[in-house]
Amino acid sequence: MMKEKIGSLDLALCRVCGGRCCTGSPGIWVDPERFFDLFFGGDHLTLDQLREQLPALGLRLWTIRGVPIPAPGSRSSGCASFGGEGCEFTVTERPCQCLGLIPNKETLNLDKGCLCKMPVGFSREDGRLRWEIYWQTINLEEHERVTIDQ
Repeated sequence: MMKEKIGSLDLALCRVCGGRCCTGSPGIWVDPERFFDLFFGGDHLTLDQLREQLPALGLRLWTIRGVPIPAPGSRSSGCASFGGEGCEFTVTERPCQCLGLIPNKETLNLDKGCLCKMPVGFSREDGRLRWEIYWQTINLEEHERVTIDQ
């Protein structure tokens, strides 16, 4: 769904900037399809299955208005996956929001903060809506499988 839309990342600018967006907050995987393609070979997991698997990946579930969404952990200094060497994820594995963020060179003129913009379709609310649909769909499929097997 979103695979073609991701691509605002400017690694050179990010290195100079020092990851100000990362020190603010972790990004989320806005697109469930992309997330499951990256980490589970396209297999779709139920919420319980995902809860079991996330710790091994160093991820957690954020709840945005009642909808669980996988994301890196967070700490007082921002994204738990951001360290002295930059992002621990390969570029392809990074959350959709991290890849979609539109860099703004004016950020470099600030003492702190980030002027980069999130493109349309990449907001936390967009992610919440996509994941809500995903969880509803997977629950329906799980229910149908149970019903058929009985």
